[in-house]
Amino acid sequence: MLNQSNTTYSISNFASFFARNVQYLDLSIQESGLKFVNNDQSNFLKFIEILSPVTIKSGFLWDTLIFKITFGEIKYCGVRKTDSLQLGAIINQRLLNYTKKYLIQIESIITQAVSDAKKLFTSNRYIRHADAQHWFSTYGHLSATSKQKNLMQMLSTEGKNSFEEIKLLISDGYSHIDKINQTFVSKQLSLYKSFFDQVETNSLTQQQRKACVTDEKYNLVLAGAGTGKTSTMIGRAGYLIKAGLASPNEILMLAYAHKAADEMHARIKDKLSINNFTAKTFHSLGLQIIGQVEGVKPSIHEMATNEHLRTKFVENQFQQLLKNEDYQALLIHYFANLLHPYKSQHTFKSLGEYTAYILDNDIRTLQGEQVKSYEECEIANFLYRQGVKYQYEPKYKIDTRGPDYKQYQPDFYLTDYDIYIEHFAVDQNNRTPPFIDQAKYLKGMAWKRDLHQQHQTKLIETYSYYKQQGRLTEVLNDKLTEAGVTYAPLPANLLLTNLNAQGQVSKFSKLIAEILTLFKSVGLTIGELAIKFKSSKDWVRIEATIQLFKPIYKAYQQELQSTNNIDFDDMIIRAIEYVESGRYQSPFLYLLVDEFQDISDNRARLLKALIAQQAHASLFCVGDDWQSIYRFSGSDVSLTKNFEANFGTTATSILDKTFRFNNKIGEVASRFITQNPDQIKKLIQSHTLIDTNTISIIKTNKSEIGLDAALNAISLKTANTTSIFLLGRFSFNQPKNLSVLKKKFSKFKIDFMTVHSSKGKEADYVIVLDLIKGNHGFPSEKTSHPLLELLLPKVESYKFAEERRLFYVALTRARHHVYLITDANKPSSFIRELMEHKYPISTDEFKGDGFQEEIADILCPACTTGFLIARDGPHSNFHGCSNYPICNYTQNACKWCGSGLYAKVNLNICKNTRCDYKEPICPDCGGSLILRKGPHGQFWGCTNYRKDDEFSCNYKEKFIKLKSAQ
Repeated sequence: MLNQSNTTYSISNFASFFARNVQYLDLSIQESGLKFVNNDQSNFLKFIEILSPVTIKSGFLWDTLIFKITFGEIKYCGVRKTDSLQLGAIINQRLLNYTKKYLIQIESIITQAVSDAKKLFTSNRYIRHADAQHWFSTYGHLSATSKQKNLMQMLSTEGKNSFEEIKLLISDGYSHIDKINQTFVSKQLSLYKSFFDQVETNSLTQQQRKACVTDEKYNLVLAGAGTGKTSTMIGRAGYLIKAGLASPNEILMLAYAHKAADEMHARIKDKLSINNFTAKTFHSLGLQIIGQVEGVKPSIHEMATNEHLRTKFVENQFQQLLKNEDYQALLIHYFANLLHPYKSQHTFKSLGEYTAYILDNDIRTLQGEQVKSYEECEIANFLYRQGVKYQYEPKYKIDTRGPDYKQYQPDFYLTDYDIYIEHFAVDQNNRTPPFIDQAKYLKGMAWKRDLHQQHQTKLIETYSYYKQQGRLTEVLNDKLTEAGVTYAPLPANLLLTNLNAQGQVSKFSKLIAEILTLFKSVGLTIGELAIKFKSSKDWVRIEATIQLFKPIYKAYQQELQSTNNIDFDDMIIRAIEYVESGRYQSPFLYLLVDEFQDISDNRARLLKALIAQQAHASLFCVGDDWQSIYRFSGSDVSLTKNFEANFGTTATSILDKTFRFNNKIGEVASRFITQNPDQIKKLIQSHTLIDTNTISIIKTNKSEIGLDAALNAISLKTANTTSIFLLGRFSFNQPKNLSVLKKKFSKFKIDFMTVHSSKGKEADYVIVLDLIKGNHGFPSEKTSHPLLELLLPKVESYKFAEERRLFYVALTRARHHVYLITDANKPSSFIRELMEHKYPISTDEFKGDGFQEEIADILCPACTTGFLIARDGPHSNFHGCSNYPICNYTQNACKWCGSGLYAKVNLNICKNTRCDYKEPICPDCGGSLILRKGPHGQFWGCTNYRKDDEFSCNYKEKFIKLKSAQ
């Protein structure tokens, strides 16, 4: 029954029980539609969803109102026959009134949508995503209206015609915008063809041209090595001016180095005949911003531009602080106890993991000795500081050698007291680390005790669990005192003098200088730094480092204040504050950034602040994530790899044709860098195509032989004046005889530089030096201080990710050929990868005296991280682990040819394919079985057999058929 206002109808209780298909009890007629209610459930039907006037289906006792919608119909059953006509008429009248009103509104909206679309989408410019998004967010609801055919048919002729103008926008959305932009780009390329042909010495490629005319708010151009990034920057600037999109003073070009900024400015002036163009470094931009806000440009301290001067300042402050007893004590405590990170041997699952930990951290005593455990280092440092003379791993005074086993070497020997110290890696329950054979180790402990007892030599024992309990030196002190050892503690000044002589103090001051630079860049206070990193697992080391850093930072800040100067970090942070606060108003509509892969978080923040000030500003960044190599100075490759997430919807262009290196260099370099799945995938094509390999590996343990061989090889390839880069991972890789080489090969222009310094440069030939494994190898396996790591951008998960990019940079400096010099006994993991994965390179080009035939490729079975290399022994030749002395594993060489042996099932087999030597493996202890003579004839016995020794393997076997033993 209808209520008095004719807006609500309810079916009777009788109908609700007996009428068929009753879904709703109540019907409410509202302003924009109908609300159907059944107890707690309701359904709202908008008037615009109803396709035609309501119809009435007559029943025997009740009628049904039927509402047609796009996907079927809705029925309202149980309406009294006396009410149905009236109810239907009221609804239809409301529907008609609403539709008329809605049509007036919708036609007005369509008219406005068309007007806005013409302004945004049909003008002669690239449609940016932000503009399209604004239009779609305003008029996107017309998509639902367009599907209401009855409503669309009721539009006026003018309304229908207007809708046709935006129909594709409504139906296809952003894909239609893309088509419009593609058409625009094509027209611009045609219109400015002559400009792009002539703007640089070489005509721009099609990809360069497309990047220049694409005008999204955020633009990222991924420019592979040698693909013409600077030409693209020049082309972009010229296009913006030629197309009338910006005047020269509305464009800002940013580079990292003054040389690059000056080069761009000169090329703009030369190619475009424009003088009032702004090309700056980030630093000069920061100065301009501060100068405009403060009325005068601040003075930059000379330490900001001279890294050596800053390091020298830190060293001087360091030396002054060393006169302070409290600072001395803190520093000595750091060197003695916190220089290396402590990890218990019991936390490592394999000897390989443990060996890597020792090698990565280069654990050395205060006297510079490399030791095999952190705990041994702590013992050595305690003895040294107390003035107790010791020897590390000396030969025991009794000769225990035999033809098949080595001399016993205790951990320490106190020379003035004739006392030995053994530090055993066991816990309170005599359990060894997981990677040590516990039964064998415990047997060895017993043998050592018996040996000392037998020969009446004094032995002091310490155990790993002392360290885990935090009382290693305390217990050692008690045992030494009990043994009659007296102390003559080393004076602090003498200890520091010794550390100075080892270069440890200088090394630490350089660390402090690095921390100073990074600390300033993150803009934290000392207190904030401590709070931020207090949860770090290495907090004790970090806290001690902060305490040592604090007075030097204070002195540095005082130096800046007393001279009324700032440094570059102060400048960037202050400039950011002025832009973000609005005190500086940017005049630039277009920001063009070179070498974007080197961007740091603060510089990215400055760019965002500048862009935010202008509604129609645009950011155009050219870079290559494959060449991001400056994390150590704060650059963050993730800002390039995740550009859109960091800035906003981005138009990405890829410059994929290189004019520098040939296809064979490109094939190796691209395949190598893309092993890291996190690098952006690019297919770089080379302009120069050849058929032969152009990367050669030179295997020699004398780098001067390899270098001379490479230069001679180049001499045979060309008689012309040729440029050659000698590249090293570190500056100390520079050849000592460089001046001699330049004279010998006078027709060549030979330059040495680090790979970092070579970035952005090119030469005809490249020779990469010292591609070896180690902390100072390539890749560098040196670990960073934990405080540095916390201040730097997050490290990437892929192993050696940045070192791989550095190697890519080295390879791609060459136009014609690259020579890689390595020591085959300790080759770089990069060399191994190139050879083992059969990259298209030359590996046997250099043979004969001074060259090595092959790289060490038999993995050490003990530590599984080193490789077996040939060594000469007192009794015979053998192969030992490349991680010696950390890993002492040895193996007999092939008795026929001297090559290495590898295990296959139950045999050691010579790796020399021209040699058929085989020897059986002892099934009991893993040693080798050799033929021995006994009273009953020959038999196979283990090499670990030791007469009258409990450490003897007594396994023997009468007959072994070597051919069937596999």
